[in-house]
Order: sequence, then structure tokens, then C-alpha cells
Amino acid sequence: MPLITTIYCKGTGGSTTTALGLAAIAPPAWRPVVVECDPAGGDLMRQHRLSPAPSLVDLAAASRARHAADGIEVFTAVERQLRLRHHPVDLVVAPPSGAQTRAALGELTRPGNTTLTHAERLVVADCGRWDPDSPVRPLLAAANAVLVLTRSRTEELTHLREHLADLVDLVSGHLVVLLAPGGTYPPGEVADAIAGYVTGELAADPASLRIAGPLPADRRAAGILAGDLLPGRRWRRLPLLVSLSRLLEDLAPVLIGPVSAQVSDREVLR
Repeated sequence: MPLITTIYCKGTGGSTTTALGLAAIAPPAWRPVVVECDPAGGDLMRQHRLSPAPSLVDLAAASRARHAADGIEVFTAVERQLRLRHHPVDLVVAPPSGAQTRAALGELTRPGNTTLTHAERLVVADCGRWDPDSPVRPLLAAANAVLVLTRSRTEELTHLREHLADLVDLVSGHLVVLLAPGGTYPPGEVADAIAGYVTGELAADPASLRIAGPLPADRRAAGILAGDLLPGRRWRRLPLLVSLSRLLEDLAPVLIGPVSAQVSDREVLR
């Protein structure tokens, strides 16, 4: 099964909300799990009032003892189950301490450790703010899809442009610039500008990345995913969740394969 990573450039945020939303609407057969890999430390433990352990630190320890390459499921003992109304979402939370998280990432991204890249399930890794020296570089390099969140504002697109050359070279899977709410420029204009930069300045194939979004400004869905609001009966049909569902359907061919990509709206949104 595949790996999706979510990151953001300076000023945007939304990586954790996006990762949790994708796992919440993914088909149960994919066995999605959110893994907090933000080198600055995790947020889900605090937002959803979860106990400090088990965490990413325990996943790293389990991966040392039982290698994913041997076909042994290492998530079972360390994952939590967050319930959004009656819908379970599996999580591996990171401790709030950035130092502990970075130490765990050092183990999980070392050569030969395939815990996050060859799991028998869909892994959605929240990798936080992007930095060229980030310890999550190996995860982005191995991911089937890398989602880079940014708003279509001059200052944030400038930050994105500073990192595009590195990201285009690093990412071997699908690189998606995902427009967050609150932008200024229309998506088509952003797509043309980025394609021109990739072709003219980087001398790369413009097909090496795509533009998606913008995501809707949906305070209710964001509040539910952040643990601030209780989900109603039809919470999975809120605009943000519907938009993420469509994104996941678009990515399905590179995640699961052409056959499994035929996922109906009823399966994703039920």
C-alpha cells in the first residue's frame, strides 16, 4: 500500500488537518493510518486530548525489533483509534517534543527501515513545515504522492518557488501543490505561473507536478478535525471532506493502481 506525505511552506499550515481529513474519508479497505512525522512535534495528542503513550517513539522502537520488510505489522501495538462520531480513524501521534520526534524519525527513515513505506495499508504522514534539511526528506523521496500546501498569495507562492527546485528533484512520486483557502490568485493563473517556472527556470517537465484546489474555507470541518467541534450525522459531506475525497480519487491510480482506483463517491463518502 502507498505513502502520502503532507507538508507546507512558510506561512500556510494545514498539514495536520489535511492528513487527518484524507484518512477520515479513505475507503476502509485501504486501512488508512495517520502518522505524525512533524519534526517540530505533534499536535494531535493535545488537540484530541490523548495520553502521551504510545507514540511515534514507540513505533520507532517497534520497527527496530520487528522489521516491516519481514511482513510483520508493527502499527498494531502503537496506533490509537480516534472516533469521529461512529467512524474510526487510526493514528500514530508524535510527542509534543520536537527532539523526541526527530529522534524517532531518525530510526524510521534510516536505510533499510521500511515501516512507513511498505506497510500493508495507506499511510498518510503529516510532515509539517518543509525545510531543505528536514529529517523527513527520505519519506518525501519514497512517497507515492507529496502534497505541498500553500495559499495563492504573493508571499507564500514566493516561499514555494524557493523550494520547488529541491522538491522536483527529490520527489519521485506525484508532486501536488495543494492550494489552501484564503488565496488571492485563481488556480489557473497559479498553474500557468508554476508551469512556466518549472519549464523555463528549472528545465524540468511541467508534468512533474500538478496544481489542485483550492480547498474550501470550511470552519466546521476544520473544527471537527482539530477536536474543537463534535461531528454531526453528515459530517463527511462537509465541503472540506468532499474536496479531499475528490483529491483522493484523483490520486487513486498512483496510490493503489488502476483497478482499485475505481472508487465510487458512495464508498468514499459513506
